[in-house]
Amino acid sequence: MDAMTWPEVGKRRWVGVVLASAALAVAAIAAVAGLTWQRLQAGSGGRASGAADAELAAEVQRRYGGIKLLRFHGQPEISVAEWLARPKERPAVLVDVREPHERRVSMLPGAITKEEFERNSFRYRSWVVVPYCTIGVRSGIYTKTLRDQGFEAQNLAGSALAWAHAGLPFEAAGKATRRVHVFNAGWNLLPRGYEPVVSDSLSLPGDGPSPRLE
Repeated sequence: MDAMTWPEVGKRRWVGVVLASAALAVAAIAAVAGLTWQRLQAGSGGRASGAADAELAAEVQRRYGGIKLLRFHGQPEISVAEWLARPKERPAVLVDVREPHERRVSMLPGAITKEEFERNSFRYRSWVVVPYCTIGVRSGIYTKTLRDQGFEAQNLAGSALAWAHAGLPFEAAGKATRRVHVFNAGWNLLPRGYEPVVSDSLSLPGDGPSPRLE
């Protein structure tokens, strides 16, 4: 058989590298999916009893960080710890951008709904506006919308899940609660001590049209 020319050798090496990279990517996705599935097996709150809270907190960071790079890279954000330690002389407001059925389960203490914010958006023109959702995807998209309209908005990184991993309470009807809507079973990354509420939706959080605010 004739010896391959250098271009042929280079082409075959390039194809090999691509295939190897693809195989590694598939293996990584499978590993993460397997780990996530184990964590979400039936058990205490739909979470495998052996799943450590530290692992779940790390998973929240991984998922949020990955989606942030794809959907709203570079948008300002604020951590739960930074929110709690913020200067109190500067007015700030938490805005829950989730659906009504999610908010009925519980909300972050002191937060207002997206609808309430939009009805009175003129009031918050000089405020720091901090949207949040389950993990920070929908709120990250909404943060970009608000900043494009001139608001000083910062996404709450990790959102409700990060709030829970900080050990903080939620509120429902003016009372403290540990019940939290987690969008769907695939996003149940709550630590021990919290009760997840799951909807039937299986789609990932997405963006939708938002009205122009004044």
